[in-house]
Amino acid sequence: MGEALAWLIAIVIIVLLLWTVSRENDRKRRRSSQEYERDVAESRSSMLRAGMLELDKFAGNTTNKRAAVEYLRDEEQGQTKTGGKDDDKERTEVEERP
Repeated sequence: MGEALAWLIAIVIIVLLLWTVSRENDRKRRRSSQEYERDVAESRSSMLRAGMLELDKFAGNTTNKRAAVEYLRDEEQGQTKTGGKDDDKERTEVEERP
């Protein structure tokens, strides 16, 4: 009996979630242009959006960000795209003779 009740509660929760999603989708389809503009303005300051931006700072693609920073450091040091020591600007510069 307890197992059947647990399954029944789980099924009811899933049905309620699906109903909520379909109702929201229906509301978005039938809204006026004023309601759309209001929704867009509210979404810019929503807590969910702010939370996702903060999450991206911590869990974003850190390897690409790190590679970009290393590339900029190499450029500042005068290394070419290969980044080897033989490509250093100071070591490969040809001195002009007067």
